[in-house]
This record gives sequence, structure tokens and C-alpha cells, in this order.
Amino acid sequence: MKYPQYAHELSQLLDADQKEKKDFAKWFFVTKDSAQFETERKGLIANTRKRTARMLQILDDIKEPSLSNIGDEGALAMSVLASHDEPAVLDKILIAFQGLYGHDKEDCRYQSIPAMVDASRLAKRQPQYFGTQWFFDDDKYPFLPIVEDFEDVNERRRKYGIEPLRWPKSLAIPESEQPWLSKPIEQLVMRVPTTEEYIANLG
Repeated sequence: MKYPQYAHELSQLLDADQKEKKDFAKWFFVTKDSAQFETERKGLIANTRKRTARMLQILDDIKEPSLSNIGDEGALAMSVLASHDEPAVLDKILIAFQGLYGHDKEDCRYQSIPAMVDASRLAKRQPQYFGTQWFFDDDKYPFLPIVEDFEDVNERRRKYGIEPLRWPKSLAIPESEQPWLSKPIEQLVMRVPTTEEYIANLG
């Protein structure tokens, strides 16, 4: 690995991101205070942008998010961090991954591409393509935002090395409070999110 120090720093940024997102999700699952939700959400967005600003500085230095540059964990961190920021940041990282995939697949963490594609499309209010993103409704129950050509979704996922569509497992609540996990995936609800659901789930 060419840049182990950056790989380590990216992992630290991701750890901070995941802790804050998990804490926010736990809070979201119990709150009914819309004003407080907006305050908490704005704080999360501000901290996210600080982390991704540093991530972009690292990308400028290393030029591409390859496995040979930052390893699998570093590349994973970069893709997840980008997915939590605004579309312009996400699209920049997605383009970098796709470019790398196009000329050297074996040096690319291509398994991260589907989630970035879907996050980018949802941010633009477009149907997702791989079914990697789930939203939660007002009752805190998961639903799948519309997937284009849904009947072929698992074949598309397979081509990028990710498992067939399955229920999301929330880290914000105990598994015993996630009844959907014991249901057949065929019972999922797929629909277009409301404006409020886009805001609540995407920030």
C-alpha cells in the first residue's frame, strides 16, 4: 500500500462518521420533536462536511482511490464518507471509482459502486438501480425507494460482487425490535418517498 497513513486517517474519519450517524439514528428512532430534529440534523451535516473536506484533500494527494494506494478499508471509508455528503461530493468520488473500475477493476473496490450510484440517484429524486438504500417511514418501518427494472436487481448486484437484496439491519435499535428481519424479502414495500422522508433519510 502506497499511502498507509492516509488509509489509517480515512478509517478514523469513517469511525467518527459511523458513531455520529449511529447516535443520530438512535435519537431519531425515539424523538417526536421536529424542531430538535432539525437542529441535530444541521449539526450532523456540518460535521459530515468537515470530514469529507479532509477526504477530498487526501484524494487530491493520492489522485485515485485505488487499493494499491489506500487499501480496501481506505477505499471503503472514502465511499461511505462521500455517500453521507451532498451530491457534488458523492459524484466526484463515484466518478473516481468508476474511472478506476474502467481501467483496472482489480485495483478498485468496485463493491462500493452500487451504493454510491443509488445514493446519488436518490439525492436527485431518481429511482435507484441496485436497491442498496432503504428508508424508514413515520412508524420506523423500512421501505425500499423505487428500484428501476426491479426484476433484474439481483443480477445487477451480482455483477458487482454484492449479495442478493435483503432486509436492512438497523444498528440504531435492538434486533429484537426489527420484526421485518424475520419476514420474507418478498413482503417488502417499494414506493416513492415523500419529500419529508427524503429529508429525514438523506439529510
